[in-house]
Amino acid sequence: MDPELEFLRAENALLRTERDILLRVAAGFAEDANATLLRRRAAREDKRGSTVDTVWLTEEAYARLSDELAALRAADAAGDGEDRVLELRRRQARVGELEDLLRRAVVGQAPPDDGVAEPGMVLTVRFDDDPETETFLLGFRDGGGDLEVYSPDSPLGRALTGARQGESRTYTVPSGATVRVTLVAAVPYGHHAAATGR
Repeated sequence: MDPELEFLRAENALLRTERDILLRVAAGFAEDANATLLRRRAAREDKRGSTVDTVWLTEEAYARLSDELAALRAADAAGDGEDRVLELRRRQARVGELEDLLRRAVVGQAPPDDGVAEPGMVLTVRFDDDPETETFLLGFRDGGGDLEVYSPDSPLGRALTGARQGESRTYTVPSGATVRVTLVAAVPYGHHAAATGR
C-alpha cells in the first residue's frame, strides 16, 4: 500500500476523532447553558414580585424579540448528524432565553424613578481608582444607541443591582482583583434619553 495514502487515511481518522470530541464538548456546553437558564428561572420564581427580575422593553424591542422567537420556533435545523443536534440545542437555549425575557417584560413603561440600580436604568458610577464617572445602561443590548450596555448578569451588573444612589459595592473582575464602585445616579432609560436627546 502507498505510504502517502496510508498517512492520509490515518490523518483523516484523527481529524474525525477530533471533530467528534469537539462536538461532544460543544453539546456539553449547550446543556450546561440550558441548565443554568433553568436554575436562574427557578430562582426568579422563588422571588416573585421583585422589580429586579422585570425586563423593561420598548414596544419595538418587544416586537423584535417576539419576531425572533417566532422565527426560531418555525425554522428547521440545517445540517446533518451532530451538526443538526448542536443547532437544535443552540436554538432551544435561545428560545428559552427569549421566552423568559418576554414573560418578565413590562412593555412601553419606564422602571420606577427611585434611584435604585436595576435593569432598564441608566447608571452613573465612579470607580475608586478614577475621579471620572462612567455612564451606562444596565440591561440587555438592543441593537441601537451609543450608550454602553452592561448585563445585569455581568460581575459589575450583579454588584450594582439593588444599590441605591451613594452606595458603594465591590465585585471581582476576571483577573481576581476586587474593584470598588459607587453608584452616583440611577435614572430610567427613558428619562436619560429625553434629557440627552438620544
